[in-house]
Amino acid sequence: MMPGQSGSGAGRRPPGPLGLPLLGSALDFRRNPLETFVSAWRDHGDLVQFRGPVPVVLVTHPDDLKRILADNFENYPHPDDFNRKVGVSVGQGLVTTEGEVWRAQRRTVAPTFRREPLERFADVMVDSTERMLGRWDGIARSGEAMDARTEMQSLTLEILARCLFQADWSRDALALGSAVAAQLEHINAKLIAVADIPEKIPTPRNRRFKAARKLLDDTVYRLIAERRARPADGEAQDLLSMLMHTPDPETGRLMTDEQLRDQVMTLFIAGHETVAATLSWICHLLSTRPAETERARAEVLQVLGDRPPTMEDLPQLKYLKLFIQEALRLYPPLWQVARMPLKDDVLSGYHIPAGSFLLLSTYITHRNPEFWDNPEGFDPERFTRERSAGRPRYAYVPYVGGPRNCVGMAFANMELTIVVASLLQRFHLDMVPGHPVVMQPDISLRAKHGIRMTLRPVTDRSPGAGPEGFPAAAEAAVPAAPVEEAPRCPYRPAEAAGHE
Repeated sequence: MMPGQSGSGAGRRPPGPLGLPLLGSALDFRRNPLETFVSAWRDHGDLVQFRGPVPVVLVTHPDDLKRILADNFENYPHPDDFNRKVGVSVGQGLVTTEGEVWRAQRRTVAPTFRREPLERFADVMVDSTERMLGRWDGIARSGEAMDARTEMQSLTLEILARCLFQADWSRDALALGSAVAAQLEHINAKLIAVADIPEKIPTPRNRRFKAARKLLDDTVYRLIAERRARPADGEAQDLLSMLMHTPDPETGRLMTDEQLRDQVMTLFIAGHETVAATLSWICHLLSTRPAETERARAEVLQVLGDRPPTMEDLPQLKYLKLFIQEALRLYPPLWQVARMPLKDDVLSGYHIPAGSFLLLSTYITHRNPEFWDNPEGFDPERFTRERSAGRPRYAYVPYVGGPRNCVGMAFANMELTIVVASLLQRFHLDMVPGHPVVMQPDISLRAKHGIRMTLRPVTDRSPGAGPEGFPAAAEAAVPAAPVEEAPRCPYRPAEAAGHE
């Protein structure tokens, strides 16, 4: 039986490690979940069952992902425990609701994030990026190192705030950034905690979380009230207005203040973090993959010269699009996705009982040598039309997939392209030699110790600087390779394939 096919599967449970008595693999999950998943996948195949206080089934094959995320998606909601723990921060937004409540929200929110309405925000993305790069000029002159992870978190938060509220939050960036970071820290801790301590218990972490949530709530509700008090003045100019004035196409209902707050908080906690994590990994690649970086730079300079990018330029940046796609393959921001079946099902010929805790690992799916040549290598051209032919759709799911795919995917891709094109125009990025680059698998896949870099200005920004397809800056020194600690996937014995 092939992966993803239904069938009786009666009594057949997926293989997996024995682990410790009673605890199973629980301690391994806490120590290093990514390495635990990769090792089990190598040893047992594409569907693995872990023992422990909460048995976990690891799912990695594209056909199984397709069944869970698309073909039978209504049978696979988020686990209630996940929705409860994340909901303490984001409320009842798109991420934490199910069934008809989720469908109504999706119908209302999705039109806001289609490509055409989002085009107006390209100038905001360009302006915020240019202001960051202007500050980077001083850093480059000083020769000091900076942390790309921190820089990208600040940038994406500013862009999102300005797009949401047509407001420049630079004066509040430090406080708001700290509040969002406290929310993420709290959610991450809750999701991996052995014992979940209720927020009403006044632990130091709970106090920090509640203070941060109050700051964000006060700010968001104030802006909603100000917007309600304004007379409607034609076409909405920011995301909050668009969400506020877009009715559910089936019921005609508009969002309440609380529903607006929950959608805004979902964007703050989930939206900006995933883009920031991706941009920080791209900065890492811009330093450690010089040939591909200079080819992308040559294309950007050919198309843009020294002027800022516009929405009309983005379709011409074809190699840069491939570069970003490959970065998302190697460093998927949603490295795992949790689901729990409502009814029994069969995956890869194995029986999956209702109530099973499933973790879908896109990190492993994106590195399966059955679908990717040289899966640990960085090869943007693997995404050309010719080389993508025949590859299963669900072998590549950086934004998940199916009806519950990321609603902000077009926004994220536009932001990634504009920011990276602007970086390539202005700077060469060099990793600080010896700085450890360690994956930290939280809600998103982050760099545990940051991405420490130094900057060198690009001296020739004229159109066509450097022949197409070749390094445009031959004088650039190849940076020293950082210490990178990441579990590598493709070395799996054939007999561990795990399929009939």
